[in-house]
Amino acid sequence: MENYVSAQLQQLGAAVALGAAGGLVYDVLRAARLLDRRDRLLTHLLDALFVVLLGAGVLWLALVVGDGELRLYMVTGMALGAVLWFYLFSRPLRPVWDFWAAALVALCRLLGMPFVFLWRTAKKLIETVKKGFSFLRKCVKIKVEAWRKGHDRTTPRQEGGSTMAKEKKTKRTKKHPPTVLLAVLLVLAAVLSIQIVKVYGQLKTAQREESVLNQQLAQQQQENDALRSDLDKKDDESFIKALARDLLGLAEEGERIFYDVND
Repeated sequence: MENYVSAQLQQLGAAVALGAAGGLVYDVLRAARLLDRRDRLLTHLLDALFVVLLGAGVLWLALVVGDGELRLYMVTGMALGAVLWFYLFSRPLRPVWDFWAAALVALCRLLGMPFVFLWRTAKKLIETVKKGFSFLRKCVKIKVEAWRKGHDRTTPRQEGGSTMAKEKKTKRTKKHPPTVLLAVLLVLAAVLSIQIVKVYGQLKTAQREESVLNQQLAQQQQENDALRSDLDKKDDESFIKALARDLLGLAEEGERIFYDVND
């Protein structure tokens, strides 16, 4: 009983620590996100990183600490840890995270300057090549149209067909926003995590049952060895006399047996 309560207290403490760690990660990522609020891609990436880290922490809590089970008091402990972090440590330490986030971004920009220069140079080169190809294509197109006007004229049906084809080309399918894709991925990750927790819990239960069965098997083997040892002594006269005296209460002629009534 004491071991069970101690294990539950350890699991609750780990859940509280995980909730506080989640608050810490949120503050750090929030500080990095506030450096450039206009970059929506960075916001989505940081949100996805937070979800991945939090999901990994929950899996660790369920699989390693909880032996494949995520109980209600663990979830309550995580919420309690997050609340304690935000009310006790978040505001006093917020300037620290802002400073280190700004320093980290400045360092990344400094280290990335050569790569940015190479990227901009390559981009300008690609744009120049594209402009050259576009200019050549326009020249070829003008010459082809001039040649067509001089020889053949398109029929109204063909023109109508070409306009319809152009209208079909101009219609573009609506792209789903990144948030929808992120939500779908999060749902799939949640379902997969739940299945992993269930399978791990079943595996732990099977391992515990196997351990109990192995103990029972070892005990039964010891009993069988003892019985086999007794069976090997079936021709030993002294052993048979001891069994008759201890189990049946028999005595030899002239022998008296005394029993301890207090035993």
